[in-house]
Amino acid sequence: MTVLCALPAGDTATLARAAEPLARALGLPLAATALFDAAAAADPANPADVEAARAVAEADLAALLPPGVASAGLSLRLNGEPAWAPPVRLAIAAAPRLLAVDAREAPWLGDLGRAVRAAPVPVLAIGPRYAGPPPTPVRILALADGSAEAAAVAPALARLLGDAAVPIELLAIAVPAVGERPEDREVELAAALEAVEPSLPAPAARRRVEPPRAFESVAAAALRVAAETGATHVALATHGRGRAMRFLLGSVAEALLRTSPLPLILTAPGGAHAAGR
Repeated sequence: MTVLCALPAGDTATLARAAEPLARALGLPLAATALFDAAAAADPANPADVEAARAVAEADLAALLPPGVASAGLSLRLNGEPAWAPPVRLAIAAAPRLLAVDAREAPWLGDLGRAVRAAPVPVLAIGPRYAGPPPTPVRILALADGSAEAAAVAPALARLLGDAAVPIELLAIAVPAVGERPEDREVELAAALEAVEPSLPAPAARRRVEPPRAFESVAAAALRVAAETGATHVALATHGRGRAMRFLLGSVAEALLRTSPLPLILTAPGGAHAAGR
């Protein structure tokens, strides 16, 4: 079992460095794949040309990988499918513990929600504001909002981390509904976090309900708490709907993807991985 990195064209190092601290905490090796589009690399009507181009691409991948990262082979792009689909298909076949992607630019930036919902495992993603490899030891800030969909982050982290001693802080940002007293919302979220905590792997550091500061979005509040607590990763379940990225990924997840200097650990809502949606 590995942490599988889906490398972007032209950069074999950044994503692997981003994934390495968590892979080390899990006691898992890093493996990497790169996209291979036969139609772009060779004449699809000539099988010999395709095989020759594929052999060159596989050799280039193996030669360019950073030390300590093994080649998982190429992700074959079929019939003009979206670029996120081949690495997800490889993850389904290879059964890694985690799929890592570089979502700093297209195509992953726009299609990450689809990839998370189709992947068989959680997805580690770095976005446009990624600030470099997180420090060690790994500490995870897990977000919940009181919904059943968001609570899926807890069992997903339990499956991902197994017996690894990675501390987790469970956080809810208390934004009251119109007409709701802030203290009532905080009490409601505290009870929701208490119900979620038993699904987390040990050691969970603590539960925290945090009201946003003036003009602070939920994503900004989460990143502030991450900085205050020394978190190295932010984990959450996506529970968007619809076709646009903000609906497939969820508005908070989208905002975090675009603004977080830390890697995100994204998991689909309950059952979505198993259903392959």
